[in-house]
Amino acid sequence: MFARMVFFKLEPGSRRLAEKVVQELNLLARKQKGFRGNSYFFEDHKGEYAALNYWESKKDAESANAIMFPHFREAVKDAMKEEPDLRIFEVYDPMEKVPLDTSVSLYDY
Repeated sequence: MFARMVFFKLEPGSRRLAEKVVQELNLLARKQKGFRGNSYFFEDHKGEYAALNYWESKKDAESANAIMFPHFREAVKDAMKEEPDLRIFEVYDPMEKVPLDTSVSLYDY
């Protein structure tokens, strides 16, 4: 699994704009191949926001980004304080190979 993370700064107090943009992008993301989920983070009094989307593969994350990022930039262009920081990471889950019904201790490994 891969994560697409976008950190962005808007004018402080831009929460309504940030909410509107992430609601639109949430709908767009869910239509893209390989979508697994997302979360959004707001530090409104500082004007700092982040979007985190999960994808099946790096290719899916990059393809979705090619569609989503232009929409994002257009939507926030008037309130953007600096260039967004966009990154794609591989997600490592140490519990991925452990069955869900198993009680695991750190000492078991």
